[in-house]
Amino acid sequence: MQQNQKRYFLGFSTIGVEQAGSTALADVALIRRDLLNHFFTRVGERVMRPEWGCRIWEMLMEPATDMQFAAIREEAIRVCESDPRVGVTNVRVAQLGDGIRVELDLIYKPERVMDTLSVDFEKNEALALGYER
Repeated sequence: MQQNQKRYFLGFSTIGVEQAGSTALADVALIRRDLLNHFFTRVGERVMRPEWGCRIWEMLMEPATDMQFAAIREEAIRVCESDPRVGVTNVRVAQLGDGIRVELDLIYKPERVMDTLSVDFEKNEALALGYER
């Protein structure tokens, strides 16, 4: 990134960091990481914010029906709409082996960058989080 390029958002993440000191994230990379953190946090898991998180993990244990896919789609939109830095243009939900893949077409604000974010939810991971049928 050029030094004179304007940054709108600046933050950090230690997920996927191989070297110490390279934890800074900006703009689209930061928003993507924040969204993934939201998707991979179950509701009730965050201290002092019991309603924050994603309910898709709970939905994985239900039969894969059109109604269930619609509920997953709505939950994915809810998670994204909780972040004012991003807009959702399309959501696709598909069966993925023993889980679900949610693909979100997003517009990152204020740069107006369009991108697709894919999030995979697998039943064995849900079981590890404590969701059982």
